[in-house]
Amino acid sequence: MRFKRTSLLTKLLLLVISAYAVITLVSLQDRVQAANDRARELDEQLQFANQECALAEQELSELGTDKSTISIARSRLGMVEVGEIVFCDADVD
Repeated sequence: MRFKRTSLLTKLLLLVISAYAVITLVSLQDRVQAANDRARELDEQLQFANQECALAEQELSELGTDKSTISIARSRLGMVEVGEIVFCDADVD
């Protein structure tokens, strides 16, 4: 009779351990999925930042050229070239 009781106890213990393992694996799967989603999001942010960095480097390399100087003078300082006609809107405050 002792052998049956030990066998039943062993089976019950294995069942509890198996249930715990399954529950743990399911919860870890959710955490792994969330980590993968976060990694994907961070990769997208990194690509965007690299694109912005490349654009800034390009603008920086073009900064000393005549074209960029003219562009800055027109946009920030409101300057015009000789012979250009400037129209002013009288309704603008």
